[in-house]
Amino acid sequence: MVRRIRGPLPAITLVLVLLLAGCSGLPATDRQESTSEPTVEEFPYPSGWSQDEIADLPAALEAHDATVNNASRRTRLSIVSGDGNRTTVRAVDTDSGTASVRWSDTLFGSDVHYYYSDEGVFEYDRTTGELTRNLDEKRVPARFASYETLIRPLSEVGVNATETVTVEGTTAVRYNVTGIRDAHRVPANNATGHVVVTEKGYIAEFNVTRGNDGFSRQTRYDVSEFGDATVIRPAWMPEK
Repeated sequence: MVRRIRGPLPAITLVLVLLLAGCSGLPATDRQESTSEPTVEEFPYPSGWSQDEIADLPAALEAHDATVNNASRRTRLSIVSGDGNRTTVRAVDTDSGTASVRWSDTLFGSDVHYYYSDEGVFEYDRTTGELTRNLDEKRVPARFASYETLIRPLSEVGVNATETVTVEGTTAVRYNVTGIRDAHRVPANNATGHVVVTEKGYIAEFNVTRGNDGFSRQTRYDVSEFGDATVIRPAWMPEK
């Protein structure tokens, strides 16, 4: 015969009932709602950009230049065409007033490193080991924010915003490249890839391949360490 428990619930059973009630119905005061990124419809598009196109490329590149102009940053631009790969890596440190540029070209076997500081401009050929000092030449870090090299890979490129993402703590929008808008204005008639633009106005990255039946060119660009980049004195620099 089964004996039924009468009277008050045992303490352990009461605790379980309260815990289950808390999980299902009682409010949790320490729970935080997760914040979601804006949709592509809600994204605050910077000058020159819209949800479904690069509305004004010169304005977009001016906004990019104005944003990065006075900020420490590292940029990398790589162009692959045929058997050649040309890469330029720039670093600007606004706190120290120094900058560096490393340019390489696999087709011609070139690899040159430039260092800019208040001591002058130094050019070091990594292939030959030759060091050239241009003591009278001064370059300000803003010189390396030039956006002119970004015009060609983005000219007449069709884009469409697909999602919003976070880039180094900043909200950005990611575009898919949909093709060439007007093949009569540029040598290419097709394009693929993606572009990422931050709400601050600078192009965080793009990877665009464009061409026609006769050629294909892939251009990759990215900005990193925005506001935090440092430029240290290269090991090949002579003693002060």
